[in-house]
Amino acid sequence: MIELRNLLIDLLIKFICAIIVVCVHEYPKIFAYKLLVHPLYKKQTNISYNPMNYIDPFGIITFMFMNVGWQKPFVFNNARLKDKSKGLIAISLSGILANLLLMTILIPIFYSTGGINPHLSTFLIMLIYYNFGIVIVNLLPVPPLDMVRIVQSIKPHSYFKLIQYEKIIQSIFILALAMGILSNLVNILFKVFRII
Repeated sequence: MIELRNLLIDLLIKFICAIIVVCVHEYPKIFAYKLLVHPLYKKQTNISYNPMNYIDPFGIITFMFMNVGWQKPFVFNNARLKDKSKGLIAISLSGILANLLLMTILIPIFYSTGGINPHLSTFLIMLIYYNFGIVIVNLLPVPPLDMVRIVQSIKPHSYFKLIQYEKIIQSIFILALAMGILSNLVNILFKVFRII
């Protein structure tokens, strides 16, 4: 009974961590877009702050059971940006940088609170790990994740090739996830960079 309770608590912690990480990743993009949109379109730009718009149920489930996942990207009209090229990069990087910043803040907190409560330790570890994981996933050239928008800005020709093979790339991504390759990659990089 105690084991079942601990399992449920761990799953709840992982669920909460996944939601936090997704929101931390997407909300800075909204604020960046609002700053970078051309003044002519500011009043015409309707943006939803509802977190459900950025939560991919399958992405959350894979976070909970495979320790790696993703979000529904914030959709915006890049034609309305003051500077399309720089704007795309800034918006895409804002989510990644927000996750890295939160992870950096949480690491000393984890070390200073270690051992106080096992559930608190689990919460901090998973939050750190998920922040790192979502950064790695979004650096992969998989449509519609962040790296693809960065490629769109820097190399439009390569972007159109990625979009052309979108379904194949996504299928390879899902296969890598199912085979545990993606989880192993994140785990290896987590250890290489000695995050904690």
